[in-house]
Amino acid sequence: MKLLSGAFGSWRPRAVLSPRIETSRLVLRPLEPADADAVAVYLDDIEVARWLVRVPHPFTTEDATDFIAQCCTTASLGTATTLGIVIRGHDRAIVRGIVALHSLDTRPEIGFWLGRPFWGHGLMSEAVDATLTWAYANLDVDAITAGAFQGNIASLAIQARQGFEVIGMSRRPSLIEERLLDHVDTRLTRARHAARPWRP
Repeated sequence: MKLLSGAFGSWRPRAVLSPRIETSRLVLRPLEPADADAVAVYLDDIEVARWLVRVPHPFTTEDATDFIAQCCTTASLGTATTLGIVIRGHDRAIVRGIVALHSLDTRPEIGFWLGRPFWGHGLMSEAVDATLTWAYANLDVDAITAGAFQGNIASLAIQARQGFEVIGMSRRPSLIEERLLDHVDTRLTRARHAARPWRP
C-alpha cells in the first residue's frame, strides 16, 4: 500500500479497516446496508443527534443508507473505519450505536454515539476502549484526537476515563443548530495509552 503522510507523520495501516472486535458484552463490526433502519431510528433521536457535528435532523433511513455507503467507501480507501455496536444477547444483532476512526491519513480522530435506551450501562466506554486498543495494536498512528461540543459531559467523561487530555477549544459547525458551537478538543497519545494504569 502506498505510504501516506499527514500531520502525525508517516502512516501505514497494518490491518484491514473492517475488523470484528469482540468484548464481554459487545460485538463491533463493519456496518451493512441492512443496518440502515436501526441507525435511522437512533440518530433520529434529537438527544443523540444534537451532540454530533454532521448529523441533520430529522434523520431518515435514506440518510442512513447514504451514510453507510460513505463508510464503506472510506474504509476501502484506507482513511476510516466505522463499526456498528451490537449488544450480545439482544434481538437479531441489531446495531445500537457506532464507534468510528476517521482521518487516518491526516489527523486520526475517534467519534462515537449510542442509542439513548442503552445509556448509563458503561457500554460506550467498553466500545471505545476496545476500538482504541485495536487501533494502537494495528495502525501506525502516534495519537488519536477526539472531543465534544461543550456541555456534552457524558462524552468527555468517557474520553477522560480512557486517558484523553484536553488540548484546547475550537469552533465546529452543528447541522442541527445551523451555527458554530464551542468544541472541547482532546487527544490520547500512543505512549499515554500504553502507560495507563487504569481501566474504564
